[in-house]
Amino acid sequence: MIMRVFGLHSPLIKPLKEGGKITQAIQVTKGLTESTKEREIKGLLDAMKIHRLREGLILTEDDIGNMEEEGLRIIIKPLWLWLLE
Repeated sequence: MIMRVFGLHSPLIKPLKEGGKITQAIQVTKGLTESTKEREIKGLLDAMKIHRLREGLILTEDDIGNMEEEGLRIIIKPLWLWLLE
């Protein structure tokens, strides 16, 4: 698994590669506030569409939840929880 920075609308989108194919897009942000939520989701959705991914992940300090945007699933979870998995 290789992790690299992939900037679209946000410099913190990190797609994960396996065997030359991007398998997951992860957006990292301190939190999803009214002023940042749209930007963070748009950046993740752009990466998901480019790499034909059905699911993306937003890591935050303490937000948790699931949502569907444009037929794509977005999982929101705290970084600490993701690290424990």
